[in-house]
Amino acid sequence: MSSPHPTHLAALFLLLFFITWPRGDAPASHFSWLGHSECPGGPSACEKFVPSGFTALGQFKLSHYKVLDEAADQWRTEPKEAMLLSRDGHVIAHVGRKFKAKLEEEGTARLLDGRMVNAEEKVGGQWRYLVIQDAPFGIGAPGYKLMPYRTISVYPKRIPLGTVLYIPALIGFPLPNSEMHDGFVFAHDMNEEHAVDSTIQLFLGFDDRAATRLQQAAMKRHVKVYRADQDTSKVLNRRFKAQFDWSG
Repeated sequence: MSSPHPTHLAALFLLLFFITWPRGDAPASHFSWLGHSECPGGPSACEKFVPSGFTALGQFKLSHYKVLDEAADQWRTEPKEAMLLSRDGHVIAHVGRKFKAKLEEEGTARLLDGRMVNAEEKVGGQWRYLVIQDAPFGIGAPGYKLMPYRTISVYPKRIPLGTVLYIPALIGFPLPNSEMHDGFVFAHDMNEEHAVDSTIQLFLGFDDRAATRLQQAAMKRHVKVYRADQDTSKVLNRRFKAQFDWSG
């Protein structure tokens, strides 16, 4: 008698995993595989075994964004002819004009001296900025710190802020700590005003290599997106709260 094919074993594992998916207030131990290994069978298999409590939100074009970094070569030598002002009008820093224009578009940047700044509000039609404390990658939507590989930027009228999402296409994506992505992300940031509602963006922090890998993989197509059920969302929010909760 021949041995079971590895693909069949992976499918069986997935089936057993989701049959025993916790109902009610699940302990974190039920999700011990999250962020530690590739989902058996890969994204296509995981899409077939999405838990019944998860809600399909449709297909979205997945792109990415990073923290704007003044130390990057394209900005470092630019003449510092523009000012970043705080809400009350104090000078935070002098920066290049092109860098400032890009910051107005992106909303978050790391300055040459290491400080993180976020666009806060407009005064007289011009952006004023806030120096961010206790948020090494800046903030997304109010109350949420940006988390590399976990924060997703969304169109809030399509996906409400705070939603825990499941994207099978991200499963197995290599993370800097040698773990694999588990497919779960948080809708903690808003798309730029001109972005269409069928686009979502994964936040990558400062990782240029991750951008290249994503372009070679999920970026080439639209991806299926699911809203996690209440129990799963509760577990994941509890697990990551210390990383994303920001009170200012």
